[in-house]
Amino acid sequence: MLDKPVGIDVVPSRAAGPSIERDTGLLVCHRLDRETSGCLVMARTPEGQREMSQAFAEGRVQKEYLAVVVGSLPDLGEIDLPLGEWKRGRVQIGRGRPAQTRFEVRWRAGGRIGVLVRPLTGRTHQIRAHLSSLGAPLLGDPTYGGPDADRLYLHAWRVRLPTPGGALWVESPIPLGFDA
Repeated sequence: MLDKPVGIDVVPSRAAGPSIERDTGLLVCHRLDRETSGCLVMARTPEGQREMSQAFAEGRVQKEYLAVVVGSLPDLGEIDLPLGEWKRGRVQIGRGRPAQTRFEVRWRAGGRIGVLVRPLTGRTHQIRAHLSSLGAPLLGDPTYGGPDADRLYLHAWRVRLPTPGGALWVESPIPLGFDA
């Protein structure tokens, strides 16, 4: 488990620059966007990578993200909206593969909303696209209609991993600006 900082790719991109996979020699079990911070699950061995990647694919890993959005949002909700292929730098919303996201508002202040987000599936840009579809884009996410900010306000806060001895929760410290 790594605490991924903002601005670093998980896997090497076309542009030269650091990537966690290349720089650590660890194996990727899932991905976070370049601008998303927080818990990143990596493996030391190909077997560990296979096991953990399979756990992600089967939904046996639980993920909790913190987000700061603008707009309006009910206190609780579930979004069940398919997400599709890339088009102009973003995923297509409303068609494609099934995607489900649960959310719970934690605070409201100064036109911003702090949200605990639990993706039930693991699609690219799922949280960003789903919250935007409700009229609540992430702060720092102009791709999906959010206002510019000093960073993308999306943080992979906690991950619950299956282990032979039972479940293990791993947590990444909450960055400044994610609490009211």
